[in-house]
Amino acid sequence: MTDKQKGLIPAVQQVFPDSEHRFCVRHLYSNFQMHFKGENLKNQLWACARSSNVVQWNKNMEMMRELDSAGHNWLQQMPPQIWVRAFFSTYPKCDILLNNNCEVFNKYILDAREMPVLSMLEQIKSQLMTRHYNKGKEVGDLWDGPICPKIRKKLQKNTEFANICYALPAGKGVFEVQSKTNKYIVDIFLKKCDCRRWDLTGIPCSHAISCLRHERIPPESVVNECYSSASFMMAYGNTIWPCKDKSAWVKVDASEVLPPVYEKKVGRPSKSRRKQPYEIQGPSGPKLTKHGVIITCRYCGKSGHNRATCDLRKQRKESAGSALPDEEIPANSAGQGSSAGQEYADSALPNEEITHDEPIISQLSMFVDDTGGPLFSQLSSTMASQMMAESAQTRTIEAQPLPEPSFIMSNIPAARPMPRTTATKARRSRASKRKTNAPKKG
Repeated sequence: MTDKQKGLIPAVQQVFPDSEHRFCVRHLYSNFQMHFKGENLKNQLWACARSSNVVQWNKNMEMMRELDSAGHNWLQQMPPQIWVRAFFSTYPKCDILLNNNCEVFNKYILDAREMPVLSMLEQIKSQLMTRHYNKGKEVGDLWDGPICPKIRKKLQKNTEFANICYALPAGKGVFEVQSKTNKYIVDIFLKKCDCRRWDLTGIPCSHAISCLRHERIPPESVVNECYSSASFMMAYGNTIWPCKDKSAWVKVDASEVLPPVYEKKVGRPSKSRRKQPYEIQGPSGPKLTKHGVIITCRYCGKSGHNRATCDLRKQRKESAGSALPDEEIPANSAGQGSSAGQEYADSALPNEEITHDEPIISQLSMFVDDTGGPLFSQLSSTMASQMMAESAQTRTIEAQPLPEPSFIMSNIPAARPMPRTTATKARRSRASKRKTNAPKKG
């Protein structure tokens, strides 16, 4: 399982010619989402990768074709045996789709990677030595039963799903299982099922567990031996012995191991992996870029451009000979607007010079165009008459007599006493004298 790096593909074929080479689906999706974006396409790609048999694979790929034919063609160019469970080999008893094992180990040695070569190897050896010791203690202290705890949890989950499966025996260990609207053929002697989950993982699926119940066989007894406690102890049974101090090492006639040439780069070196945009979680989910989003013009309503680059707006601007007003009514707005709105959007008002001869602008002047005629098509007769009457009226302010001086003097508020403070020079001098003349204690 690799990240589809170009250098690893020929290296794996050369070093492990008989082994199966799989690619990480997460890295496959990172290349897929650069061309095809959307949550539906992402979920459908993972559904295609999780397909455990060819029938389910064809069904999911057909759904991908309906969502996006170009995305379907892009996936067709990838060999399915490197990323689809339906085409994985059943020999390794592993159906993982992610390269999490390498990612976890990479984080496990993150501190040691920053050390020199010899110190790095010594740190990794010490970590693995302690890990083997702790894993050996887990089998006797924490485990119950002949299989691993995580495999037991998966088996219990499949046992719950077996409640909706109905097994019909055919003889010689072969059963026909009805699960919802689908039928599966199970052979408990060969440990095979049409869904291929039992074949891929070595853990009985829900269809197989329903058949094992019919024969009164415990599901733990047919789990593959690679998940047993004995196999686990064989994997961690070897002891990694500690090394002596460097001063006690035997000197040999060999070339000295020197550290690599270090070139200092600008800025702080990054230690964490650079995450993709869809991996960054925001307050309402992962943050996605707007790359590839089709924009819509708010002036003409067409897609592919915005208001600043709208050709229709530029044509009307050139025909009017001046800048368009800030608030424009688009040509294809909802209902196409009223006739007055269309005239306002089609014609541009010329820039008028502001003079000081007319400092007051009435409400009526706002509805008068450059020809002198009021735009009364937008106003009713009653409203227009009211506005004309208000503009004709002149507001006068009656002069009021001033109050008497005696009344003003009698109503002057009393001065508030100033608080005692040392802000002034006189106050500071008095305070310093009191401190100097004060008797000393003791």
